[in-house]
Amino acid sequence: IQELSLLDKIRETFELYGFAPIETPAVEKDETLASKGEIDKQVYGLYRPNVPEDVDKETGLSLHFDLTVPLARFVAQHAAELGTPFKRYHIATVWRGENTQRGRYREFMQCDFDTIGTTSVVADIETALVIHDLLVAIGFADFTIRINNRMVLTGLLERLGLADRATAVLRALDKLGKIGADKVAEEMTSAAGATPEQARDILRLSELAGSNDDILRQLDPLL
Repeated sequence: IQELSLLDKIRETFELYGFAPIETPAVEKDETLASKGEIDKQVYGLYRPNVPEDVDKETGLSLHFDLTVPLARFVAQHAAELGTPFKRYHIATVWRGENTQRGRYREFMQCDFDTIGTTSVVADIETALVIHDLLVAIGFADFTIRINNRMVLTGLLERLGLADRATAVLRALDKLGKIGADKVAEEMTSAAGATPEQARDILRLSELAGSNDDILRQLDPLL
C-alpha cells in the first residue's frame, strides 16, 4: 500500500472532522483584496496590456496573498446556498511581495480550514483538535498549540481609545518575535498613533504568562 503523501494526510484529517474542500481563483479584484487592509506592498498585480473591449479596464486584478479574503468573497456570493455552520478547507498556493529571507517567501502553500456561522465554543475546541491530529498525522510528536483570543486585546484597545487603529496595532505586534519589543513600540507610536504608555500596556498584555488564574490577576490592572 502506497504511503499517503503529506497533503493527502492533511486532507484526510480535515475531512475526518467534516470539513469540505473548496477552490477559488488565484486572481481576485484589487478592491476585494483591499478589504483586508493595506495591500500595496503585498500583492502581485497583473499586467494586462491587451484588455478586451468588454472587460472593465478600471478593475485591477492581482494574485491572492492569502485564502481568507477569497473565503469571505465565496461565502458572500453563496450565502443563500450554504448551510451553517459552514466548514471548509482550502489548500492552495498564495503569493506575497515579500523581501525574501528565512521564513518569508514570495510563493508558498497555505492549508486553511474555517468554520463559519456559529458562535459555539465547540467550533473553537474542534479547531484545536484538528491542529493536534494534523500535526500527529504528519509526524510531529513534541509540539505546543498556542490559542489566542482577540477579544482580550480588543478590550484593551477599547480602554486605551485605540479600537479604530486595531489593524495598525496588530500589524506592529505581529513583528514582536522578529524585531523585538522596542521596535514594535516605535512602530505602534509612528504607524498607529499610540502613546509610549499605550504601547507599553499593549506589550505588557503580550508578555502575560502562567495559569489561567495567574493571567486573570495580571489582566485586572490592564483592563
